[in-house]
Amino acid sequence: MNKDLWSKIGDGGTAEIYLDESGRVVKLFREGFSEAAAASEYQKSEWAYAAGLPTAKPLGLTNLEGRQVLLLERLEGESLLQRLHRSPETAEEAAHKFAAYQVRLNERKAADLDDDQRIRLVQRIGWADRLSGSERRQVLEALELLPDGQQFCHGDFHPGNIMENGEDWQVIDWIDANCGHPLYDAARTLLLLGFGTDEGGARGRMEEAAAVFRSAYLQTYSEQSGFARAEIERWMLPAAAARLVEPIAESEKDKLVEFVRSRLL
Repeated sequence: MNKDLWSKIGDGGTAEIYLDESGRVVKLFREGFSEAAAASEYQKSEWAYAAGLPTAKPLGLTNLEGRQVLLLERLEGESLLQRLHRSPETAEEAAHKFAAYQVRLNERKAADLDDDQRIRLVQRIGWADRLSGSERRQVLEALELLPDGQQFCHGDFHPGNIMENGEDWQVIDWIDANCGHPLYDAARTLLLLGFGTDEGGARGRMEEAAAVFRSAYLQTYSEQSGFARAEIERWMLPAAAARLVEPIAESEKDKLVEFVRSRLL
């Protein structure tokens, strides 16, 4: 592999994204990203593709100069986030389709997906050192009151992970895919839509369109899933606490801590 022949097409919290000389997408994980974590994402990508989900075909897993590399087929088109930046007036229409799309994904059973949602949440909440021990215990107690599930959850479902090609939508980035209750997936999406920052979140420079998108998303997800908004919002406390261990901007972590503490009052 010759990195000099690649062209960079994106950046994420865990990886840089390139096109190689053969037209493949190269996800070059950042230094320190473990071989086990890269293998987990590749296995989830294979699971999604084999399950017939609309996604890129995984092409291989290797390494370059000590960094993990995931190879994928290239998907044509642009991300939904790029479209919203280009045409923010389409936010409401896009949010309705986006929510309905997620509801359909969440209806799938995923008992054979090797990532248990509750185990994931308990671990991450326990690692959230921006919270006190007492606060972490309160969040875990709240989590215990929430139901289990066996549904497929993408875990990072936001407009940047939807690729559009005409009317066709495809989903990318399976690193956080898990098996559990679908309302965790919806709650995490609400957090991603509501707590993003200029450094990489969903709001960026288009706060008005983001507010419209978030409102329409919540309404449509509730209507099409049959769950009340209040049921979705109950999952936001553990979802917010768990997100504190991710490589995100400190400004976003400050907002998440404030949100968690407001829910614990």
